[in-house]
Amino acid sequence: MPLVSFRPTKARLIIEDNKSSVLVMRVIVYRGDSVKLATGDKLEDLTGVLRIRSKDDAARNGGKDLGTLVYIAESELVADPSPAKYQINVAMSIAKFDTLVRVALSGRLPTKFFVDAGDRISRTEMPGLGYEVRGGKRTKFWNTLAHRTLLVTNFSFILPIDVPETRNGNGNGNGNGNETGVVMAHDTISPPSGAATTAQVAELIDDLLVFHSETKHTLFALMCILGVIAVAALFIGLVLFHRA
Repeated sequence: MPLVSFRPTKARLIIEDNKSSVLVMRVIVYRGDSVKLATGDKLEDLTGVLRIRSKDDAARNGGKDLGTLVYIAESELVADPSPAKYQINVAMSIAKFDTLVRVALSGRLPTKFFVDAGDRISRTEMPGLGYEVRGGKRTKFWNTLAHRTLLVTNFSFILPIDVPETRNGNGNGNGNGNETGVVMAHDTISPPSGAATTAQVAELIDDLLVFHSETKHTLFALMCILGVIAVAALFIGLVLFHRA
């Protein structure tokens, strides 16, 4: 059965008293993946919403149904028109849910996540999400006319992990090869290697002062020359005027 990959673009956390927390993400189909719909549209052309609910491990019933993938058709109401969209609803254990929330609160989003919603519905009925072969090309196909809701039997997330730059070339942060530095959901920014020192800054200031002084003297000399030329031109003009 096909897996469908998605990419989150926005996220928000909903916390209510006496209710399970819900992490809501706006998602799109991951670039390069494609799912054709029975309506003629493509899933990658629609906007989706992912709702992840925290779930106590003790409350799990041992079944495979972890959530649903729902196709919401375009609204035909004139007063409330809305384009077609889809919604993914999944439940996650509290420990994994907290990890995902910490990543989201740090300003990071999962790089990619996969949803498996293509299991056979019954022995005689074909799955709502499968493959379709046309023109020798195999593509994913979702029969949204007959099965608007699919059961999600498995899902997985790819979370971003930053590895700090090493000071030595041996692949660890302390240079002894016994420790690997891995920071989750935090940006590591190393100082630029070409940062100016205090002596370099002072030297630069001296150069600027020298340049300013030389420019000032050059400008003063130029003004004096122009003044002399102007006086000489005026004197010559007066002499010519009296001779005439």
